[in-house]
Order: sequence, then C-alpha cells, then structure tokens
Amino acid sequence: MTEVTLLLQASNGVPMLALARGDEIVFDSTKRPEFEGSRDYRAMLEAGFAATGITLSDLTLIGCDIGPGGLGVTRTAAAFANGLSYARGIPLRPVPAFALLGAEVATAPDRPVVILRRAGRPFVHFGIFEQGKLSHYEHCEEEIAVGNALKLNDCDFAGNLKNASIPEGLVNAASAQTMLTCVLAADDTAPEARAFPIVEALS
Repeated sequence: MTEVTLLLQASNGVPMLALARGDEIVFDSTKRPEFEGSRDYRAMLEAGFAATGITLSDLTLIGCDIGPGGLGVTRTAAAFANGLSYARGIPLRPVPAFALLGAEVATAPDRPVVILRRAGRPFVHFGIFEQGKLSHYEHCEEEIAVGNALKLNDCDFAGNLKNASIPEGLVNAASAQTMLTCVLAADDTAPEARAFPIVEALS
C-alpha cells in the first residue's frame, strides 16, 4: 500500500502544507499564491484534496515540524497535526526543524551545517547538523552561539540569524521534498504519538 503523507512545516513563520503519494510530492501550498502567509490549514488541506483527488480517509501518515522557531505558528501547526492524528487515528511523526534545515543544506556528510534561529534577545537557537543527523542543539546567548560557530572552519549556515561575524543562512525552510524524505526515513512512530513544539530544548 502506498503511503499517503500530510506534511506541515511552519516554524520559520511561513506555514507550508504538502501532500505526498509514496516518495512524490503531489501538492505544495507554497506553490499556490493564494496561500502566501496564510495559516488556514483547513483551506490548504481542502485545496490539496481538490488538486490531487486524495481524501481524508486516504491519509496514512502525518509529518509535523516541531521547531524551534516561531512559537505561535509552530504551536498552531502542531495543534492541527495532533487533532487530525487523534481524530482519524493517523500515525504522526514529529521532526525537529533543525534536522530539516540541515538535510536541506548539507552537501557532504563530513561538512557540518550550522543552524541559527533568532529567539528572545539576547538568545538564539543553535544547532549543528552533521553525518546525516542533528548532533547538537542548545538555546543560548547569541554571542556564545556565534563564537562556537566560528570554531568550525568548513561549514554551511542555515536559519534566519543575521550577524556580521558569520555568513547569512542559505535557507530558513526546508523544501517539501526534503521534509518528506526526512519523515519517511524517521523511526516508525506509534499511533498515539503527538507533536510538542520545541521552546528551549529538544526534550
């Protein structure tokens, strides 16, 4: 049976909803101008169903970005994913945003990706993605994060932090295809799993 996956990514502040059959994205709300900046997940989902012929009963998996990032928009997406998962009995796989960004930017297993997102000043969310996984995450002061990033001689950057000492992040959101790949590769998740937005730690 082909997996039919609903994807929700919002922690960068720009909500995205996508649908996939197997390993192919068949609907991506970011390609639809009418959904630019929208947080109306129901409207996005209905548009996806209309465009693809997929129905609610076809969904077999939900993948949800759990941040860290914009707390309000991340919570909204997680609440939508949790409600749909619970009501329909659809397994849910929560995925940290920094794992998605790392996978989006990574060019080689031995070349780290430093991920920096703004938090309440003077703090930032700081992560390192390497060897195909998120190897480090902390919520710390910007000065500490930038200092640690500068210790890595050969790396790429992602996120939305602008600091004169380091390069600007290449992206602050993963593509729907990258998210699908990460969700399908994640460990099997129990049907009762829920998405809990990351605030200051990955626990």
